Amino acid sequence: MNKALKIAIFSALIIYGLGITFLYYSNEKYEQEVAFYDVNKNGIIDNDEVNQNSKAIVDKGSKRKTTQQGAVILIPFSLFLGGITFAVMFLLGKIKTINDNEIIKSKSKRV
Repeated sequence: MNKALKIAIFSALIIYGLGITFLYYSNEKYEQEVAFYDVNKNGIIDNDEVNQNSKAIVDKGSKRKTTQQGAVILIPFSLFLGGITFAVMFLLGKIKTINDNEIIKSKSKRV
């Protein structure tokens, strides 16, 4: 397997893993905030529990992605960044090969 491909796969897996970890802990923090403002402990902030601070939490909750949604969304994102990593590593390998060939040619001209 090509070195550039190995690095690209490894970087895509790292990006995916870090994204899932961030989503998990972000959702845990959000659930703790909801639990703090949830007076009757039913898991949601009802109309009678809404105040200025909890309204911000409710607004933030409507825009949030769950861990399952984030897992699906992160797949193309990590593959895209893995593809960019592959392209960069492939081109850097080509540059190294060209430079090595030029050094060999310049040494053969001196002799």
